[in-house]
Amino acid sequence: MKTKLLVLASLFSIAGFSQTISTYESDDGTDFTILAASGALDQSPTGANVFWTFNGLTPEGTNIDTYAAPDATQLTTYPGTTNVQTITTQGMPPVASTFLLRTDGTGTYITGGEQADITLNYNTTNAFIGLFPLNFGANNSGTAAGTFSFMGTNGTFTGTLTATVDAYGTLTLTDAVANDYVAPVTRLRIDQSLSFSIPPIFNNIGTLTQITYYYYDNNADNIAFRYTNAHLVSAFLGIDQTTETFERNTILTLSRNTVDASQFQLYPNPAKDFITIDSKNGQIIKTISIVDVQGRNVYTSNDIASQISVVNLQQGMYFVTLETEIGAITTKKFIKQ
Repeated sequence: MKTKLLVLASLFSIAGFSQTISTYESDDGTDFTILAASGALDQSPTGANVFWTFNGLTPEGTNIDTYAAPDATQLTTYPGTTNVQTITTQGMPPVASTFLLRTDGTGTYITGGEQADITLNYNTTNAFIGLFPLNFGANNSGTAAGTFSFMGTNGTFTGTLTATVDAYGTLTLTDAVANDYVAPVTRLRIDQSLSFSIPPIFNNIGTLTQITYYYYDNNADNIAFRYTNAHLVSAFLGIDQTTETFERNTILTLSRNTVDASQFQLYPNPAKDFITIDSKNGQIIKTISIVDVQGRNVYTSNDIASQISVVNLQQGMYFVTLETEIGAITTKKFIKQ
């Protein structure tokens, strides 16, 4: 029997300084390019000032992350949920996976996940990720428990989840056509191990073992790259399947030779009528472009002015990409009021 794995892949945002992850969720509307890998990626380096170089990744699809408050049914089914993330794989028709989160004064937790024929409800013990911001070296490990449903089979699960900010350094994503992405990142690793039962008779009928890596660009407000490996096995249900996913942030990492975002100041933010961009240390801006959260370009100019009018933009979040005369690129975020 084949099944689609429940891959608890979620995005995060990161503060504009290194070695600290500010929050669990990604920016609403983040676009990811789904990748196929021609070989294994060496993700073994851990610690401080390490290097990762990922080659042989080719695009094969698109995922878009969106967020919303839980509706009444979700609040009843997944008590305590404060935010619902939907990862939509573009296609005909699109395929959506839903991940439910709880964030309060004690931290951020997973309360549930729904994908295809599988549902996990952490209604006994929510899976604790951490109290953000998380600094390099943070290590949170705890229990997780609840109920599951798979193709009409219902039962319970117990297990553990460990979240560790285990490394920071330089990530290189090679691109055969455009410029490589090379930037400082901080990595969050999440390990999850669950055991499934159908009480009162059938205990330990299967397991889910999952490892996820999230690489946060230290010069931006979002994740650059994410990887998940999930192995679901159950002789009782006739399942033995491993799924790997590779994704790169489309806007952030495509054709990016990055420069430190602190070399540029964007203000006011939020902005109503104009934004001003100042450069430091002799950085000369050659091109400025603005895109919305759907990846649509709303402004591009090679005629660099001290102020840029945003009066005609709709309210919402936008990304300003700056390219210097030497081809280095950085991306900054602002809110249009």
